[in-house]
Amino acid sequence: MYERISSFLPRPIIDELRRQFIYNHIYIDERKFAGFMVLFTLLLSAGVSVICQYAFGLNILLTFIASAIGLFATAYLLLRMSSESKGKFVDTILPDALQLIASNMRSGLTTERSLFVAGRPEFGPLQYELRNASKRISSGERTDVALHGIALAINSTVLAKTMWLISRGIKSGGQIADLLFQLADDLKSQQALEEETRSNISIYVLLILFSAVFGAPVLFGISSFIVQILSKQMASAPQIDVDSLPTSSNLSTLKGFAAGSNSAIGPDFIMTFSLITLFFTTIFSCLTIGVINTGKEINGIKYMIPLLIVAYIVFFAIRAVLQVVFGNLV
Repeated sequence: MYERISSFLPRPIIDELRRQFIYNHIYIDERKFAGFMVLFTLLLSAGVSVICQYAFGLNILLTFIASAIGLFATAYLLLRMSSESKGKFVDTILPDALQLIASNMRSGLTTERSLFVAGRPEFGPLQYELRNASKRISSGERTDVALHGIALAINSTVLAKTMWLISRGIKSGGQIADLLFQLADDLKSQQALEEETRSNISIYVLLILFSAVFGAPVLFGISSFIVQILSKQMASAPQIDVDSLPTSSNLSTLKGFAAGSNSAIGPDFIMTFSLITLFFTTIFSCLTIGVINTGKEINGIKYMIPLLIVAYIVFFAIRAVLQVVFGNLV
């Protein structure tokens, strides 16, 4: 049943799920998982939309669509973040792994045995791929094909390029041990340069964090409270006879404001606008931090929940403080 349901999904979605399962070493049929997610998402979204309509008066169709997209996207983002985390870890330990493989080769071990011995537990997901590649080579598979399989199983661009260079070196008949040592030295130099770059741009990350979790919440909190005070003061102000004002078109807005027109922007609208804008401001700040730190927006999503919590706490805390200090004006 799940496979039939997944047949309605576009092929790129199924292929992407397959890649993420491979990266995370999850041995589940991607079509069954996709079908289960579609069915589970539809049922849960239907329940959420009905509850939101009766509890908050929200549009049932829009709530259903938003819930379905959000649930499915959340499952994919969890898989993607997990694979990105594993790939980043492999990037950090890759130079040590290459040096260990090269040392094993220089000590007289064969290529497949060098890969198998280098598969240590501290290398995490790379351990299993090195040993699998060793087994495939021992069973008769070409060395370059086995090395290419390592790159396919881990979400790391650096690893893929490294395996390609090693494969080219094997095909050209070069000294593999020397090549591995040189690659390890180059990767360490690259990592040192990236670390220095991150330290130089850390001030930009701090500025973005300050703007997202303090600057924007404080400004929105103050502005929404001011609108609340002005609305209260306007409601208690004496009414102006707008019919006595000139009928010039330039004064139409003033007449509406003086009459307390219902179309004027009220505190509820400002409050809703502030909360929504604060939400999107924090999200884009997290994505920007991900790009600055790692070059990928997806790596900034892990900061989203903590920053949203802090931003909303600051927003409501500022309003609470203003309420205590200027509460007699409201």
